[in-house]
Amino acid sequence: MRTYFSTPVKIKISLLICILLVPGWGWAKGSTKATQTSISLVDGMAVAPNGDVYIARRSHNVISHIDKKGMLVNVVGTGASGYSGDGGPATKAKLNLPAGLAFDRHGNLYISDRANHRVRKVDRKGIITTVAGNGTGGFSGDGGPATQASLNLPSGIVIDKQDNLYIADRSNNRVRVVNSKGIIKTIAGTGSNGYHGDNMPALKATLDKPFGLALDKDNNLYIADRGNNRIRKVDSSGLISTVAGDGGFYYIGDNGPAYRASIAGPTGVVVDNEGNIIIADRQNNRIRMVDKQGMIRTIMGTGQQDYNGDSELARETNLHFPFSVALDKNGDLLVIDRSHYRIRKLIMKGRKVTTVAGNGVKQFGGDGGPSQGAHLEFPHGIDVDSKDNVIIADKAHYRIRQISPEGIISTIAGTGIRGNIGDGGHALKASVYPMRMRLNHKDEIFFISPSGFVSLVRKIDTKGIINEYITTGDADYQKAVLASGSGASSKSEITVISQFSDVALDKKGNVYLADRINHQIRKLLPNGKIKTIAGTGESNYFGDGGPATKAAFRDPAAITLDEAGNLYVADAANNMIRKIDTKGIISTIAGNGKHMDSGDGGPALQAGLRSIDSLVFNPAGELHIVETNTHHIRKIKKDGTIVTVAGRPGIQGNFGDGGPATKAMLKQPADIAFDSKGNMYITDMGNNSIRKVDTRGIITTLAGAGIHSAGWDPEGEHTEILDIGPFP
Repeated sequence: MRTYFSTPVKIKISLLICILLVPGWGWAKGSTKATQTSISLVDGMAVAPNGDVYIARRSHNVISHIDKKGMLVNVVGTGASGYSGDGGPATKAKLNLPAGLAFDRHGNLYISDRANHRVRKVDRKGIITTVAGNGTGGFSGDGGPATQASLNLPSGIVIDKQDNLYIADRSNNRVRVVNSKGIIKTIAGTGSNGYHGDNMPALKATLDKPFGLALDKDNNLYIADRGNNRIRKVDSSGLISTVAGDGGFYYIGDNGPAYRASIAGPTGVVVDNEGNIIIADRQNNRIRMVDKQGMIRTIMGTGQQDYNGDSELARETNLHFPFSVALDKNGDLLVIDRSHYRIRKLIMKGRKVTTVAGNGVKQFGGDGGPSQGAHLEFPHGIDVDSKDNVIIADKAHYRIRQISPEGIISTIAGTGIRGNIGDGGHALKASVYPMRMRLNHKDEIFFISPSGFVSLVRKIDTKGIINEYITTGDADYQKAVLASGSGASSKSEITVISQFSDVALDKKGNVYLADRINHQIRKLLPNGKIKTIAGTGESNYFGDGGPATKAAFRDPAAITLDEAGNLYVADAANNMIRKIDTKGIISTIAGNGKHMDSGDGGPALQAGLRSIDSLVFNPAGELHIVETNTHHIRKIKKDGTIVTVAGRPGIQGNFGDGGPATKAMLKQPADIAFDSKGNMYITDMGNNSIRKVDTRGIITTLAGAGIHSAGWDPEGEHTEILDIGPFP
């Protein structure tokens, strides 16, 4: 193995890596060929003084090193998301969404440890320390020690020849500098977001989510002012100007003045020895260059995002969200081709493109290692088995995964291919698309999957064998819909339409199914018979005090059972929770019918509910309510009062670990489950994480490296990182 650290430390790091790295995280034992490795999402890159390349792999919270032979090895981070390790070997430290990287002239590596709100340093002996940021997201500390200052999602970094460290303090809308004595100050940005201040002192200008930074040989600072779709320049006198971008979020302007061209969401910038400014024009899928005369042109990328291989001509090579750029020792350009999961090199002489790292496969990571280092994609259903294993529907990874009580994650169903194939065989060889999920008293797994216009419930037995259990297309089920008389789709001249929104299981082997399209609840008996037990099929609200079969619902989204066998229904569009007792009589137990967040501390019947997506009892018999689109979880206490137990009503984010769950932020929580001790587990779907709330009410992240985003998509590729603040 070859690294930029000193020889004695090489041996120590090699041994640690061989011990710690686990197959399945995308980490080989020791070094691997960089072009054969799945690097997943990379957010930062730097070239060491000796020419080796370092990359920040955000999906796995590690920094990897690529030597001149093309071998890759992880040199910073355990893979678990968190903050630890200062004063010790960098291989044993925890990072949280690392972004920008930079080397100083002495060969020390600096890391923008973004979600830890810190900048950290790895010296040439491999020891990690914090050099800026106190760990609390916010703004404070100018004029004092950088380690006592608050940063807010620091992103790009760069270091000048005098060892001044420049930080793109992204969510403070500022650029700050830490001098060689460790004192921090702001050099650009007022803290307000927007576009203002050109040809004025940079301290009076506004920025909008600054990301990449670069310096030229005259020490002028260049800022990828991402939200303003511009590249800004702060000269040595402190004046700011725009050198590229007219603010438009589209592609136009090649072969003309750069300040009149449009660039879209630039995240990276570098300046070559000739003074040319090279820009990662991310959303335009191009690399563009501004020459010394201020003229802009594309030097790499077609604007199309489909992968078409390395080309002899860079202008014919497709890129997909190029994220950052750097120059190697030969003056060739390195590009993070982020959503092609590759590092590409543009050989400036001849304009040929080669791949330096990445095999193009998006990493599925974590199995066999600590769950905190795993990557999840839209975790949805969750439950806990009799041995306190946490079972997760990792929906967009098309797998069901298990976290042991010791915190080790593994896949127990699914090949990673979306589908519903493989019945009769082992679940690990089947294709799955799991959503809502429940376990019965035997630890058999029942989960709902969509399949075109059909909803399925599939079952995995205790031997791991998977089978279809029931579908909405089954003849018996269709007859049950028709027999109910007035199901919303029963009058269809084409076909009966139905959709399972939730499943509940009792100890007698009965399976309860919520049919949200027909506004009814059905019961599947062990003998295979199906009957409608609640709902007339009319979309309405009536029937309390009488038989549930004569009551009306509007969008029964979730169901659950208590220990006595009473069934509870999230009557979502009516903004109520209703109870069907063991005699079949229905009543309303929570919700005043108003679509609002209100009522905490008072009677549940007087509370406003909205977006009720899951109902779950804890071991103490208290009913918990997951309100997904308002990002919080409430419970109804034994005395009938309702209180929030996790999240802040109406406020989304990813924040609060280590503190009270009621002060934390969640993002679209989908489901919850409880272990035997009463700890609550949350599928924090929008944050791609599993959060745990212990019996003291303290929240932590149990699984998922997370994608901390304000707006997410199925792939998590181009999300905006959410601004988050400290505890109030």
